[in-house]
Amino acid sequence: MGVTIKEVAKAAGVSVSTVSKVINGHYSISEETCDRVNQVIRELNYYPSASAQNFAKGATRSVIVLADLGPNTAFSNPHMFEIIAGLEETLRARNYRLSLCGAEPSTACEMAEDFISRRSTDALAIHVSVMTHQLAALLVRTHFPHIVLGLPNFDSQVCWIDINNVYSGIVAAAHLAEEGYQRVAFLGGRDHDRISAHRLEGVRQGLEDAGLHLEDQYIWQGDSTYMDGQRMTRKLLSREPLPDAVICANNYIALGCVTAIRERGMKIPNEIAVMTFDDYPFSQIIEPPLTVVDIDVRGMGSQAGKFLLDMIRHPNTQIQTYVTTSNLMVRESTVRIQ
Repeated sequence: MGVTIKEVAKAAGVSVSTVSKVINGHYSISEETCDRVNQVIRELNYYPSASAQNFAKGATRSVIVLADLGPNTAFSNPHMFEIIAGLEETLRARNYRLSLCGAEPSTACEMAEDFISRRSTDALAIHVSVMTHQLAALLVRTHFPHIVLGLPNFDSQVCWIDINNVYSGIVAAAHLAEEGYQRVAFLGGRDHDRISAHRLEGVRQGLEDAGLHLEDQYIWQGDSTYMDGQRMTRKLLSREPLPDAVICANNYIALGCVTAIRERGMKIPNEIAVMTFDDYPFSQIIEPPLTVVDIDVRGMGSQAGKFLLDMIRHPNTQIQTYVTTSNLMVRESTVRIQ
């Protein structure tokens, strides 16, 4: 059995509370007493309990992530896990542990309130999938250290971090313009899909910067699925003049788009180019491999971790920011074969 704090106190001729204060760096203890207690700690090979130290300091050295972990989430939202991996990596380097808790929008606020009231974590990271007005009000009212992973779909004073999807759209449009494409189409999610909406906004801006225009007939919106990717592409290709390039808001839509183009007997990229955003899960295995604007979501998670560590030290810190880490990966689907 290991040495106890009582044994250290007895050997040093002080109280248990004094030993605790020395271990936790309280300034009320004299230098002479600190030296004597530390000497006994070394002689007895006493190792203080990390959990006891954290309790004395009012800290847990842990961060809890609240996210929607429903069936097939790993496939429908793979970015979430990359973000969490980057967050965990940064926190682990500073001796913080990360716990992942499944939640729903209807339960996330109650769970967060419980964690905050019991001080069972030093900070919360909340995936935007479970963010609500009620939860935002709780975080703002308590000033509890937190970061929302993604931009909430309503205005609030919560701290959040997100990828600059408008900029990503600009990068996509600029690439196609540089390759000489003139009639660019966009296939995206419905109006409530803010990622798709921001990418569409960027595509418009990027084409305008290149002296081109995104025609209304070339904009199609639907569910972010393979099936709707097919459906939207069939509609797009049923009208003249045909576009010479298509930008898809995500990999699922892109997979459906390529399938519909093949059904039409058209060749990629000589008759029509296709590109999308994000390198996973399909862009590399589609034939031909798709040009993408890749997003460093792991880097976003790492940055979120750094923000959380700052907030733990300074709870009143306010952060609402985009991070721009878009990387154009040019592949066969947009480069014309000479």
